[in-house]
Order: sequence, then C-alpha cells, then structure tokens
Amino acid sequence: MSAAATNAPQQRADSEKEKTPPKRINVAVGPETIKALEAVIEREGVSLTEAVRRLIGYGEVVYRAVKQDGAEVLLKTGDSTKQVIIL
Repeated sequence: MSAAATNAPQQRADSEKEKTPPKRINVAVGPETIKALEAVIEREGVSLTEAVRRLIGYGEVVYRAVKQDGAEVLLKTGDSTKQVIIL
C-alpha cells in the first residue's frame, strides 16, 4: 500500500474538520480549572481560547488512551514514576 493511500483517511478527516464551523459553548469552571488555564496562558503565551483548546486536547488524548485502549498513565520525573488513576 502506498503512503498516499495510507494517508488518505487522515486527509479526509482534516478536510472535514476545516469545513465544520467552530461551536461556542458557555461553561462554568471551578478555581482549579481557572488555575490550570492561567498556567497555560502564562507559560505558553496563548489566549484563553487557545489554552482551553490545548487542555481539552491533552485531556482527550489521555481519556482515549485510558477509556478506549485500556492504557495506564504514568508520570515519570527523573528516577520517580507515579501511576495516575483516571476514573
């Protein structure tokens, strides 16, 4: 199978994303979520909207790995490794 044929489904998915207009949502968030958003805004120099997009994207990756793939989430810092339990 050629590389072009392998990439075709991804290209269609990307094209469909571009055609779908963004949706506005209004949500109430707690203080911990505000702190997380402020940290992303400060560290990465992005807007509130972009910080929300990034954190949702990160969360979606972890959620899919745990809930769909049955993966474990491990945080490794130096010689220390901690397992993260996601309910």
